Amino acid sequence: MRRMIKISCLFLGISILLGQNGDPPKPIIKEFTPAGRIEALMDENHSDKWLLIQLDLKNDSLFNLVNDILPAMELYSGPASYHRIMEFRHLEQIQSVLTEEFYFILNENYKLPSSSREFWVDFKNGSETQGTWSDDDAIEYTCACLSGASDCVKLGWDDSWWNPLDYWGEAWYGYQPPYYQSIEEIRVIVRGGQCDDLPLWSETYMGMMDDNGNWSHDYELSIDYTDNEYIVGNTWSGTMLMPRMGSEDNYCIDHVKLEFYYTCDGPESSTNLLASDGEDCYTVNLAWNLPTSTITGQTLYRDDTVIAQLDADETEYEDWGAQSGTEHIYCIEAQNECGSSATVCNPGSVKTAPDSPSYVSASDGEYVNEVQISWPGVDAVDDYKIYRDSAWMGIVSADQLEYTDIIAESDVVYEYCIEAVNDCGDSPWQCDTGYTVSPGGDVNADGNIDVLDIVVMVNIVIETYEPSNDEFSAADMNSDGLVDVLDIVILVNEILGD
Repeated sequence: MRRMIKISCLFLGISILLGQNGDPPKPIIKEFTPAGRIEALMDENHSDKWLLIQLDLKNDSLFNLVNDILPAMELYSGPASYHRIMEFRHLEQIQSVLTEEFYFILNENYKLPSSSREFWVDFKNGSETQGTWSDDDAIEYTCACLSGASDCVKLGWDDSWWNPLDYWGEAWYGYQPPYYQSIEEIRVIVRGGQCDDLPLWSETYMGMMDDNGNWSHDYELSIDYTDNEYIVGNTWSGTMLMPRMGSEDNYCIDHVKLEFYYTCDGPESSTNLLASDGEDCYTVNLAWNLPTSTITGQTLYRDDTVIAQLDADETEYEDWGAQSGTEHIYCIEAQNECGSSATVCNPGSVKTAPDSPSYVSASDGEYVNEVQISWPGVDAVDDYKIYRDSAWMGIVSADQLEYTDIIAESDVVYEYCIEAVNDCGDSPWQCDTGYTVSPGGDVNADGNIDVLDIVVMVNIVIETYEPSNDEFSAADMNSDGLVDVLDIVILVNEILGD
């Protein structure tokens, strides 16, 4: 039918040419005209219920009918298909001038894409086609009449630009959006214009191509050099979105932009992360519960540094890189195709050799023939080792905090040291000096305390005997630095058992 119309127009064209002086008409040059907005009617309205309407205003008559009653719709591109968001009262006005074949309710409960949703956009020049088709070689890579444009493709052209017998050509563009969980909206914006005087109204169409290469001529593009913006359906060609255009009227495509609004939420966080605290000498042992949402992998951090990339099903890890004596902060993060979860963290540390006791106390002559050693307990200890003058002399369990040296020689000062021990190592030594004394009263050092010792003490008191230091010390029963009658009385009472 279109071809017959154009054949008829051929005679009109010939008549016009015969009336001219032989010079061809001046080439068409089209300046860019900004398009109106799909949301134009939302500016001064605050309804909570919106409709998405498609208007197919194919000629000046239809265009003027609607533009006259709703000039706020910003129908700036002349006869064409338009998408507009409106209230029901606006639709009632349109219904008063248009029959149902020229408008369609695309969505009775339209919601603008949420600002919290992800947004992806891709832009392709007209020449960056995914593919083209024409039975008549009606494809040319030129911007022709589009002022200031570059990298275009022209559909439906003829070598004689003035020839009304143009031919059909198609071009399509491939877009591969990012991974998504749900699609909120897809918009396609075709910038281009018709570089032909005829027809007066557009016969250039756009639609989305499916898996079989089929596409419907859903949207009629303006003949003006402008943007044609449409909210399109969720039609895919394999893994790509492919808007497809067809024309026989020298339609030049400047560029095609696709806007993709979608949801893609990162996973929930793992729960109940546990990190061992001083349980193992070499590792910190970690365990956690997986999130309830599906994940593709996990990342484990120690002190904000990645230490492991884990599979999605792993719930345990042994960290052999933890530093002794350091409390580390461990965090686990889950990933899916959309991003990462919030981290969940917990401190952990390896078991270390115990600290030294804060002090050691060794008796200084307080006990006869023995030295008492004591110390305070420390954490994470299995045993204590006791050393005398650097020689190991004993070991006690963690709950025993004292030791008695019963083989110390009298009046010899020893250095006693305590070493705390566990399976991770030994503490530094903590030391103190101590000594013991011989029992008082055995003045003659025969191992017995009896009347013979009293006789020696009497001789010392009456100064008929000069004692040695040991004899004097043994005779000084009250340790007052003197040997006198009081010491004899104390010794007598000791012998008598009083």
